Amino acid sequence: MAREVAQARSPSDAIGHNLRRVSQPNDHLVTRPRPVWPAYVVEGLTSLGTSLLMVGIFFYTEHHFGWGPLQNFCLAASQGCVYIVGALMTDRLAAVMGRRRLLVVVYALSALAAIGAWVARSPLAVAGALCAYTFITTMSWPAVESLVASGVDAQTMSRRVGIYNLVWAGVNGVGLAVSGALIEYWPAGMFIVAASAHVVSVVLLMIRSDVEPPPGEATTSDHVPPEPELLRVRTLAMWLSRIALPATYVVVYSLMAMMPSLPVMQQLEPTYRTPLASVWVGARWLTFLLLGATAWWHTRPMLLLASAAVMLAAFLGVVTGSSLTTMVAWQLVLGVVMGTIYSASLYFGMVLSDGSTEHGGYHEALIGVGCVIGPGAAALTQIHWPGDIRAGIAAVTTVITLSVIGAGFASVKAPRRPTS
Repeated sequence: MAREVAQARSPSDAIGHNLRRVSQPNDHLVTRPRPVWPAYVVEGLTSLGTSLLMVGIFFYTEHHFGWGPLQNFCLAASQGCVYIVGALMTDRLAAVMGRRRLLVVVYALSALAAIGAWVARSPLAVAGALCAYTFITTMSWPAVESLVASGVDAQTMSRRVGIYNLVWAGVNGVGLAVSGALIEYWPAGMFIVAASAHVVSVVLLMIRSDVEPPPGEATTSDHVPPEPELLRVRTLAMWLSRIALPATYVVVYSLMAMMPSLPVMQQLEPTYRTPLASVWVGARWLTFLLLGATAWWHTRPMLLLASAAVMLAAFLGVVTGSSLTTMVAWQLVLGVVMGTIYSASLYFGMVLSDGSTEHGGYHEALIGVGCVIGPGAAALTQIHWPGDIRAGIAAVTTVITLSVIGAGFASVKAPRRPTS
């Protein structure tokens, strides 16, 4: 369970008239504010690389290697396995090296892994290099999330997390959309662009040593603890979002792995497939914009249960739609609910742990769990029913359904009164 670290509250966090106002919000201010923009920049550059080599790559393997659903599902599940390990290793490595130094090493190695995938001569070697890339790059996210979210009150943290989500999701959408053109006209660009982005991140972090406070310097203030009712709501929201979070990445990686094989996509060239496949990313970005600018969702945990249920329907709408119009419409719905769940998982995990790298690692590891379970289940169906995309859809639908049931069970069992 997340540590119940004291947090300052904004008026937007109030729940009715039972919550007390913080009388002295300016007490014990951080004496040396850290610049946050370098963290946003390196996150955007990272997202550019991962949009090409962890999402758009499935269109590359289908086009250049002739891979079908089975091979793409196996690649996605393999990336998910190393994703989990990398995410859970980050906190310990950051404690030893410091977050900035860790990021410098991670981005340098990510660039090398991307180049390794470029020069690899066989599909199997490319897949191995891509898994190495995923393992290394995953370590960056908990560290960057912690740099963005630590040492500030709940209102500031919500704003920072909102900007962080806008940065990575916006770049991710653009990267996925243009990956089709790279695949068709400059295949090497998939790897060269990713490697170049990580090199720029290394240079920036070596120049900006002030992105992380010196060891031992206080970065947090003595905040007034949240009211028991607010703590209960935050904790419930965190658990609901984190139960549903793996299912969102069951959808992401299963959908991306199977989308090149969907009949509605087969009629299009790669240049046009990836923009159509990224509609949900745009909808998710708009959701991040709304949630980052507002706080009404901070005290409505049941919104997360509803989002999980709608996600199931939206996934089925995307993969079974008989026309491009239907598929696009359902993608819009899918992006909204997935953005809601992701925002809640990151925000409530950070606000309950004062932006710790450890909880950033948990958040990312749950994403990795989704990357394994969804594509892994779908890959098993392809062994028994080769080339039958409907079997893969059924497997993924089952996993999402179980997640919705789990979220519903958690909401029923959650205490209805403050725990203290």
